[in-house]
Amino acid sequence: MTGTEKRDITTPASVETRLGTLEYESSYPTAETTRKLYDEMDFQRAVQAYMWAYPAVSFESIQIATKQVFGTDFNDLGIADNFVDPKSTWLTANDTTIYAVAAIDLAQAGPVVIEVPPGATVGIINDYWQRSVTDVGLPGPDGDKGGKFLLLPPDYAGEVPGDGYHVLHGTMNNHSFMIRGIVVDGDVPDAVQRVKQLRIYPWSERAQPKPTKFVSISGVEIDTTPPGGLEFWARLSGFINNNPVQERDRFFMAMLKPLGIEKDKPFSPDARQSAILEEAATLGDAMGRTMLFDGHERISGANAFPGTHWDWVTLVSPTQETDSYSQLDERLHYTYGAIYTSPFIGTKHAGPGSTYVQAFKDKDGNRLDGGKSYRVHVPANAPAAAFWSVTLYDTATRSMLQSPSNDAAHSSYDDLEANADGSIDLYFGPDAAEGKESNWLGTVPGGGFYPMFRFYTPTEGLFDGTWALPDVEPM
Repeated sequence: MTGTEKRDITTPASVETRLGTLEYESSYPTAETTRKLYDEMDFQRAVQAYMWAYPAVSFESIQIATKQVFGTDFNDLGIADNFVDPKSTWLTANDTTIYAVAAIDLAQAGPVVIEVPPGATVGIINDYWQRSVTDVGLPGPDGDKGGKFLLLPPDYAGEVPGDGYHVLHGTMNNHSFMIRGIVVDGDVPDAVQRVKQLRIYPWSERAQPKPTKFVSISGVEIDTTPPGGLEFWARLSGFINNNPVQERDRFFMAMLKPLGIEKDKPFSPDARQSAILEEAATLGDAMGRTMLFDGHERISGANAFPGTHWDWVTLVSPTQETDSYSQLDERLHYTYGAIYTSPFIGTKHAGPGSTYVQAFKDKDGNRLDGGKSYRVHVPANAPAAAFWSVTLYDTATRSMLQSPSNDAAHSSYDDLEANADGSIDLYFGPDAAEGKESNWLGTVPGGGFYPMFRFYTPTEGLFDGTWALPDVEPM
């Protein structure tokens, strides 16, 4: 066609689509077609916004749940002083270290100081998008010597100390802090007391800070996972209203505006918006679940040991960025099943930090079934200079499996029966194999489960192909 030829541009009277028939009159959409397309446009945007928002709503939900159940406020620390119990629902928590968590709101407190005690601790500061701000404790800048961190609000223009603190410039107001007391030589009380030396307080109170409040969170039923339905969006709205909009997220904010979620405005959707948001939360959650359990199909580099069904847990970077795109799928894959990112979580080289692998299928490619029995062979000389652990998670909750034994994990610290060559056989199933009780973890018929292996201070054998974890085998 040349530039002088006239094209025959017409709009058909009707078009068949996945929405049904779309009708036009003189190329104008009919009122019904406009309604259908706006509803579909808003629904598609809401589904994408659900998956984008998941990490922030996850952290918002932890803060809301711990406040409701334990009465913890910002800067208070909930401590699992008797480990995390399987009856508590936390995304892929485990019961091998002493956890403590705190929510921080710089909009309320201004700059906040975190004083980390010396000794064996591993801690993380994340913003509510679950991007790493810094590590503290052993993987942090001070190692086991302890140290002071000063977290500044976005656009802070006040006093900043010249020395004595690691000064952190926040990009938002809401942050989450998590620290683990490492149990050394089986001394759990020592790990608890080490964590209880930690202090969090506003910079404005630095001359005479109040004692940090610690509340035990062990052995209590609590659900910290994101809710469904309109409550998911209400929590997202609360988060948006308390934080500056990130430049990368402005298109998502535009998508949410026609759905009744807008910066500095209350969340009060009308009937049409509510129906779309409810359905989008259902479909978005289904997509998140698929991304967790089958993310290896669309995220490259997922497989940990060639020829097996073991995948790396951490496929997202601590910044959630690559040279050419933001890691939307990788972030959802991780945060739908877990919480907190760090340069030292999912490290792919030997040294301080930890690396995790998980499996959702057995050797034959079948999903793991809580009513069946399995064995996994852990070869000798597991590549973990500190220790390794295995934890069973419930596919429904992505939290520790609640079995009659109320024990979802084993670690190399446990008194496990070893084979003559130093390898260890672990057993999963509803009933313990006779004579193998010490190496058994209970499962629940009628539900699915999946194991996650953690390697603390991994060694080179985990990455150079000289050590590999075989598939989970049905018995």
